[in-house]
Amino acid sequence: MDRTLVFKRRLILAGLILLLAGDLALAFYSWHSATSQRRSMAELNADSKKLQLLRADVDRADRIRHDLPATVAECDRFEASLLPASSGGSAVTSELDELAKKSGLRIENLAFHHKELTGRNLTEVELDAFVSGDYANIVKFMNGLQRSRNSYAVDSLGLQTEGQNSPNGLRVGLHIKTYFRTAA
Repeated sequence: MDRTLVFKRRLILAGLILLLAGDLALAFYSWHSATSQRRSMAELNADSKKLQLLRADVDRADRIRHDLPATVAECDRFEASLLPASSGGSAVTSELDELAKKSGLRIENLAFHHKELTGRNLTEVELDAFVSGDYANIVKFMNGLQRSRNSYAVDSLGLQTEGQNSPNGLRVGLHIKTYFRTAA
């Protein structure tokens, strides 16, 4: 009987050791899976900032989609307001001459360079000109360009003095762009 009792004890002890080892293995597995899926607070904050940025991008895209018809209509109105290519050159020349006279300037070397914009029914016109006068008159001329009903984009200005004959005189080289409507 003593042997069976010793055998049963050993069997129970071996079972307990196996159960304890299984519990330890399950505890380790549970801890390992919990920590591997847990993310740091910095990663969560970074992800939430990315999510906010993406939501802002989606909102912006929705606003653009909503405003697109109005923007297209504005572009069409702008293109319709452009001078026709057939008479635009003379209209621009007369307007610039009129602005120069009102400002007390002289326009020299007015040159046009036309470039057809394919697929847009537009012609880009680059104007190169020199105007001569004093500073106040040049400012009046530039303000007149800005307030013109025609659209002008001044790309560059080159400033020079007139020389010893006119101490307050300036000579400004202008590079201006405008656009003409071409027939469809």
